[in-house]
Formats: sequence, structure tokens, C-alpha cells
Amino acid sequence: APPISQSGVAYNVTWTGVSDPSAQFIIEESGTPDFSTGVAQSQVTGLSKTFLHEGMATTTTYYYRVRATNCAGGSSTPPFSRVAQTVVQAEQATVTRSGDAAVPFGSTTALSYRVFVPGQGANMRFTATVDKEYLSVTPSSGTLPTEGIELAVTARPNGLAPGANTGALTVVTQPVAGVGGITTHAGTTLNFPISISLVTPVSPGGKTLPPLNALVIPVVTHVNGAAGPFLSDVRLTNAGQNEITYQITMTPTQTDATQSSKVTQITVDSQQTIALNDIVKNFFGYGATPDPQDIGFGSLEIRPLNTSSMLTYAASRTYASTINGTFGQFIAAMPFARFATQRFNGVPIPTEIVTPSTVLSLQHVAQSSRFRTNLGIVEGAGEPASGRIRVFDTIGTLLKEVPFSLLPGEHRQMNRFIDVNAGIPTLVDGRIEIVIDSDTGAVTAYASVLDNVTTDPLAVMPVDPSQVSATRYVIPGMAEIPAGLQNFHSDLRLYNGGTSDVPITLTFYPGNGFEGFGTPVVAPPRTIRAREVLVLDNVLPTLFNKSGTGGSVVVSTTSNSSLVATGRTYTTVENDGTFGQFIPGVTPGEGVGAGQRALQILQLEESDQFRSNVGISELTGNGATVRLTLSLPDTKVTASTELTLAPNEFRQLRPIVGLNPGKQTYNARLTVEVIGGTGRVTAYGSVIDNLSKDPTYVPAQ
Repeated sequence: APPISQSGVAYNVTWTGVSDPSAQFIIEESGTPDFSTGVAQSQVTGLSKTFLHEGMATTTTYYYRVRATNCAGGSSTPPFSRVAQTVVQAEQATVTRSGDAAVPFGSTTALSYRVFVPGQGANMRFTATVDKEYLSVTPSSGTLPTEGIELAVTARPNGLAPGANTGALTVVTQPVAGVGGITTHAGTTLNFPISISLVTPVSPGGKTLPPLNALVIPVVTHVNGAAGPFLSDVRLTNAGQNEITYQITMTPTQTDATQSSKVTQITVDSQQTIALNDIVKNFFGYGATPDPQDIGFGSLEIRPLNTSSMLTYAASRTYASTINGTFGQFIAAMPFARFATQRFNGVPIPTEIVTPSTVLSLQHVAQSSRFRTNLGIVEGAGEPASGRIRVFDTIGTLLKEVPFSLLPGEHRQMNRFIDVNAGIPTLVDGRIEIVIDSDTGAVTAYASVLDNVTTDPLAVMPVDPSQVSATRYVIPGMAEIPAGLQNFHSDLRLYNGGTSDVPITLTFYPGNGFEGFGTPVVAPPRTIRAREVLVLDNVLPTLFNKSGTGGSVVVSTTSNSSLVATGRTYTTVENDGTFGQFIPGVTPGEGVGAGQRALQILQLEESDQFRSNVGISELTGNGATVRLTLSLPDTKVTASTELTLAPNEFRQLRPIVGLNPGKQTYNARLTVEVIGGTGRVTAYGSVIDNLSKDPTYVPAQ
């Protein structure tokens, strides 16, 4: 059944057949999951039935089960199926910032959004327009009174792609001349995003061993809170040449994924990116009712069903949505090939492609008066797994070892892990290792480091140091801009995962547009001991004596080393609070050169709500010519531009402004391709909430 529908929108409940083609079916609908009350029963010939609930004053969950009847040679009382459910949401309330609703994929029933446009202190003339063919607005012009006006926007879902289809309602106001032709109020332009999400049917499911090209987003959620919901948006790109059908499986936290999962399928066209906004609510139904106990929290698997192509990309942002804007963190989609496993018999990860990891490392974690760390672990193979979680200080001392065991496919998050689970009251800087010991299962992890003042989260993704071998590590997006509300600062952590001490040289390359561009600054050499984390706070002024600038920091070693470099760039606010973004270091081998595949940056937006900066760094000390191509979700037309990077150059720009000028741009994807030179390149997006100023760092894939 579809996870969500709207009052007045019909939907189909479907099921699979039985061996007797002449069988009929009895389907039951109830308002309770155990079918104890209010059961409506229908006999059906076929494999689906349409339901419609109109005039809904309150949001209601309906439950469905089906059984065969009149089967030749079958039981006279065959069992019912497992239960599916649909949340039918009450009629839309008036919205003031944006409109969003979900309907079943394939629906042809138009939806109406009531959008309130606030008054501006005096009567104004207004003109209202929409930028998508499937949207219309009434009235389209008239007088905006001082008390404001309500406009009706209609969205027609006919023929739209699955996922969120977002357009803009633009209201332009102009002053009405008063006595003597004098106007006392200036006109404005207001933009309201309007989204209609087309959601695919969900069925009960059970996780199995995924293929090599599966991706796992370790945590997604929807929780309704007093200040606003806490939710997850996912972007999914098919960069291949053929249409791909994906099986998307959500497993609720602390459950056995082989028994408790929910499953849906979505087909994505070649070169298409779809937006799965508020995926836990819209696509799996959790949090779709006002009940505060109706929450969703767990992991998400994205499995291509009809291809072995590795050209699937996904990304997620989990955030709180409040009246003051959004506050959140990027959550990477982890390739199943990068899970830690001891499963060498019938290994799911072919050893000719990559040697499976058995240890994962997470740094930049802390438990102090300023920060706390939530730790999440996820099993990905659909098998039980066990191992140890080890906590170290910066000099490599093992402080605590905590055993863990996971059910097949289980997600588990341990809030304030360092003090609550590990019993360490204070760890200003530290590192966590995940060690898998069992012969079954595959595990990944994440750490969410929260500022205790602002509660701004920072997601740290795992690295296997034994898989790292390089002589250069580039950390882009480092800054020291101390002025006012737009201040920026950067911290570095460098972990030596090798068995011997490593001498390092740190060099700062000021970015294009900053003083000193083209003139590197070298810090005094130093050595990182084996298993040590080198802590470098406020790195540009303390290490390079630079301020009012930004760029990249390059860490170089004389021979191959196993360093893990991570950065954090942040803004400070009152009471020593911070809003920031986690920045992983990149080796030249992780970048791309001429003739190689393009990098993909997902989740970009340029609108009244968000702006997107893109950073590009040359990694090797050689020049490169780069082509940037912007792909929009509802068109096959792309726009591109080219730029030339000097050796070691870091450049930050807002390409959407130039490639799609003057437009509200949602769910954009930027490809970064090296088309000339011998250099290698990395890139990232920084998506900034225009209201909260909170940034989200989106690494290129």
C-alpha cells in the first residue's frame, strides 16, 4: 500500500497472486493494526482494490490485509497476509513558508495548497506566477491588503517522476501611489517552494545479502518535535546510460532487518536525480500522523535490481526544521564494499576489487563541556555481527573497550557514547575504533558530534587507515575570517594509522580571491607519532600566522604513509557556540584526472531558502582544466562552464548562479570533469541555510 495519501485522493492496495489463477481474494481494512474494530471486508477478483477517503478532518491510519478464497485444493480458511498500511492525511492547512504534500505515484488527482502572503504595511499591488507547468495559482494578480492574502496553488501530479517535484510560487509586490503620487513602501519579491512528492507502494520486507553496488545510508529519521520536525532528505542519482530500478529498504532501529524491514521500489531514468524529501515519513509512513509516539529512526539500503553498474550515487541530510531555519548534517551513503567484515568465506566483497576492512576509525570526536558524541553502528549483510568499540585519546592510549553485538541488519545509535557507554566523563579530543570479530556480518559506523550550546551536529564518517597509502593529503575549505557574524575558523585532526612515526610538512595555499593567492605558506616541520592524533585548532592563524583568508592545507610526507586528515570549518556565536561542517581530507588517488569519470555533487540548491558554494582543489601540484555541468531534475537540458586551475589551487564559487541565473533551483546536481592538464581534482558543495546560516558540507563522489 502507499505509505501516504491525502484526503480526497484515491489509492490502490495491491498484492501478489496465488497458484490458482481463478482464486478470489478477501481484503480487509481497519483503523487498528490488530483488526479488532471497524473492519470493512470486500471480496475481489484480481490483485488490487482502490480506496478513497474524503473530507478527512483528522489524519487517520488505515491497515490492510488480504487472503485468498475459493482456491482449488487450498485450505478453506487460508491465512491472511502480513499487514500493510496507509496514512490518509487531513486536508492541507495554510502554509506560510513552503508547501509540501505526498500522493501515491501514478495519481492524477490535483492537490491545492493554500499559501499565505503577509501584508507589507500598506495596500500593494501583486502579481503571482509559478515556474512549472504542473503548477497554477489563483488569483494571479490583485491587491495585497495590509492583513495579507491567501493564494491557492494547484499541483497536478499527472506524469511526474517519483520523489519530490518542486517549483516556486513567486509573488512580486509593487506600491500603490498615495496622495500626490507618493509611495511610502517599496515593493518586494517573495518565493515559496511548492513540492508534491509522488511516493511508491510499501510492503513488509526482509533484508538479504546485498550486491556489491548497494549503498547504505546508516541513519535516517523523522521525529515530530515541539520546535519542528527532525527529518532526513535523500538524493538518488542514476549516472548510468540505462534506466535502473532500485529496491529501497528501511530497517527501524534495534530490530532484525530480516523480519522488520519495509521495502519499496523506485525506477530512475538515466542521468536523473530524484529527491526523496522527508523519506522516512513520505516513503515509509513513519511520523505521518500527529501522534508524538509516531516516529521513524533507522538505516536505509539502496539496492540496484537490474544492473551491476557502479554509477549510482546517493546522499542524505538529516536536520531539524525550525522557525529559525534548518540545522543539520550531511550523512554519506556508504558503499557496501567499504563495510568492515571478517566474512571471507563467500565474501560479499570480491577481494580482487578491494581487501575487506576489519577495523574502522572515527576521529574528531569529543565528550566535554563543549561537545558530546552520539555513535551509530549498522550491520549491512543481513547477518548477526559482533565486535568491539575502542576509545583512544590523542596519544593513542586505549581508554575503554566496549563489546557490541548486532542482529542481522540492525541499526543502533548510542547517545553520549563516550561518557554513558564507555564511562569516560571527559575526552576533549579522541578517536573511536570499530573492530569486527565475528565470522558473519558486515558493519559500518558514524559519529554525530553535537555542539552543547547550539546542538549543531557534525557527522564523522569512518575510514580504514590500513587502506590509506599516500604522500599528499589535501584538506580544502580551511578559513580564518574573524569579522562579525560571518566569522569562520578551521580546526584540523591528523591521525597516523601506521606503525612508525611520520615526519610531515604542512603548506597553506590561499584560495583565489584572497590576499597571497599563488604564494604558499609553509609551517615548521613536525612529526606525528604512530597511533597519535595531532590536534591543530584554529589552524590558519596558529600554524601559518594568516587571517582574513581561506584556501586549502596540504599535508605531505616523504614516503607513503597512512594518515587520516579531517577538518572542521565553523562559525562562532554567543556563549562559545558554533555552527560548522566536517571536511574530510582527500588524497590524489581519491580525486579524478583527465579521461576519468566525472565527480558528482548532489543536494545543491540556490533559492530564497538556501545558497550553494562549490569548492574545487587541485591535488597534485599540476594544472588542470575543469568542466562544470549543472543538471536539473525536470529537464534533460544541462548548462556548463569551464575553468583552469593552477597547480595546488583552491577555488570556491557559486556556479548555479551563473549556470541557471535568476531561477529558484532545487535538487540540482553538479558534475566536475577534468578535461585537460595533468592535475587531479577534488570538489565539494557547501549548502548554507539563508536563515540559520548553518552549512552542510557535501563531498563530491
